Amino acid sequence: MIPQAIIDKIFDVAPIEEVVGEYVTLKRAGANYKGLCPFHDDTNASMSVSPSKGIFKCFSCQQGGNVFQFIMEHEGLSYPLAIKHLAERYNIPIEEGQIDVNELKEEARIKEGVYACLEFARKYFNDRLNNSQDGTVIYRPYLIERGINQQTIDKFSIGLSGTHKSHLLDEALKSGYGAQQLYDAGLVKKINDDGGIIQSNLRDTFIERIVFPIYNVSGKVLGFGGRIIKKDTKAPKYLNSPETVVYEKRKELYGLSVSKNDIRIKDQVFLVEGYMDVVSLNQSGVENVVAASGTAFTEEQARLLKRFTHNITMLFDGDIAGVNASLKHVKTLLAADLNVKVALFPEDEDPDSFIQKRGTSEFQAYVIEKAQNFIELIVEVKMGDNKHDPIKKAETARSIAENIAALPDPLKRAAFINETANLLAIPERILIDEVNKFKQDSRKQKEREQRRDERVQEQQNIPIPIDGPPPGFDYVPDSLEIQMAESLLVDKKNYQEQDLLKTLILYADQEFDEEQNVAQYIFKELEEDEIWPVSAEYAEIFKEAHAYIEEHKVLNELYFIRNPRTSKLAADILSKRHSLSPGWEENFEKIVKTDADNYKHQVVQNLNYLKLNHIEMLMKENQENLKTADTDEDIVIFQNLHANLQEIRKKVTDQIGTVIL
Repeated sequence: MIPQAIIDKIFDVAPIEEVVGEYVTLKRAGANYKGLCPFHDDTNASMSVSPSKGIFKCFSCQQGGNVFQFIMEHEGLSYPLAIKHLAERYNIPIEEGQIDVNELKEEARIKEGVYACLEFARKYFNDRLNNSQDGTVIYRPYLIERGINQQTIDKFSIGLSGTHKSHLLDEALKSGYGAQQLYDAGLVKKINDDGGIIQSNLRDTFIERIVFPIYNVSGKVLGFGGRIIKKDTKAPKYLNSPETVVYEKRKELYGLSVSKNDIRIKDQVFLVEGYMDVVSLNQSGVENVVAASGTAFTEEQARLLKRFTHNITMLFDGDIAGVNASLKHVKTLLAADLNVKVALFPEDEDPDSFIQKRGTSEFQAYVIEKAQNFIELIVEVKMGDNKHDPIKKAETARSIAENIAALPDPLKRAAFINETANLLAIPERILIDEVNKFKQDSRKQKEREQRRDERVQEQQNIPIPIDGPPPGFDYVPDSLEIQMAESLLVDKKNYQEQDLLKTLILYADQEFDEEQNVAQYIFKELEEDEIWPVSAEYAEIFKEAHAYIEEHKVLNELYFIRNPRTSKLAADILSKRHSLSPGWEENFEKIVKTDADNYKHQVVQNLNYLKLNHIEMLMKENQENLKTADTDEDIVIFQNLHANLQEIRKKVTDQIGTVIL
């Protein structure tokens, strides 16, 4: 179990704006920060981060919570592993045994094992490159010959795989890792599909290759890319890790973990094709560069880049493959509302070879000179020297219109339509009609896909997932506790209890009268009337808070933000999109009443509503008892109780209608 002291220390040393800022570019907005939410396709900077409260909240998709919730949601980690992740990030030691892997959910156990195997492999590969005979005699000299120095090798943790089929497998098994874990991590594969996952039926995925670790945006190893240097072989030049429980190629970009800060500063990113391009450019001082990790560029990758910049320049080879790749990527990038340019290199050059031969200054000058927008690129590729061919012109216009249709911004669409009309001497009206056709086709396609997905979900009866287990103070919660925590946000039956909890979160340490604050008043009333919330989850929350204030003599919003059961709800009610301006408050002071002005009234009202709900439940129970009473004596008792409950209910309802403090 992880001690509460360690959790509190992480809260204290891991500012939420710093943690979130590792994944999203944040801009100051008053006392808070704003940024694009990473949990949905955000275009409006819908996420707010409050340093003073230690919470984040997206006003679009409604995700929110404390720093642990953010890591859990973004990295797909359980609460204990989110603690471990941040502890490692901030060099806070967690002793062996404080996280019991056996207590984690099955998926979390698998992921933890996979991450451990991948980190072991990274160290193993890097050590082989730097210290083995093959590494020091053949492979490291090859990299140095390619212009890659030792500092860069260390920065990217470039490594070398084994020279026979089970180098890594044997070493990992000796170090205590299991065959299943290695297989789940994509580090080994089966020799015979009919055989099981046993040592004799496994071989290393990477053999005799220079290995490039692939990291996620926070710097965790997800997989590897391997480059072969032997020329007399039929093996593919590049080999990438298969997809695993932690590695989805379409969602990751090679080099982003080291380049994200430079991308933010320069507000621009270069997209290249290969690992060596990223490494070489980075070493030469061009650090705002990423690659697509051996896959076609995807919507997810575009949205990932958009968190850090809206400006992207593709740097591709000028051969047919490079041209086709750039054209294929353009539409995806435009659909993400990115500003796209393309710079094609001479046919016999790529960014790596160009910067090695000509240096950084000439490279940068070349990119500035050659970078062109997608319209210019398409015209150059499609028409070439056939500027007056009407068939080529029509094909070119149609290709441009298809890309313009992907743009979500109508002003950008209008500007590019106008540019295309002038460039190709085609009436603007015709281009508008063509763009609209592509937009309609795209919309219909999305609707078909949505209907198909809905049918599949209905057929499979797929439940709505709960986003990871909620954190606990000194324990790993079970599935029932997870459901309880989630119900705080969605259970309509408990609205009185929820309203009282909201009031407690907002005003716990506010003065109620000369003798007590709001929290003390609420708990005194609940104790005296013995009306703790009926629902188990709310009752436990109130009793935990009561015990906390009894012990620590203080209770405020910070407690609820850090409490695993209430952090999401706290983020929800403490994050306000709008507030009154000072000018409004000054000019209309007598008219405007905020929640804060009326909090005492709210406290009393919410308690009364809870009491009323409790009384009505007792009355219903008493009526059922009255129906089944066997003796005249019991009937009289239940009738008298009913009369007393009615009288109490009338008093409470009168108070609800006339509360004045």
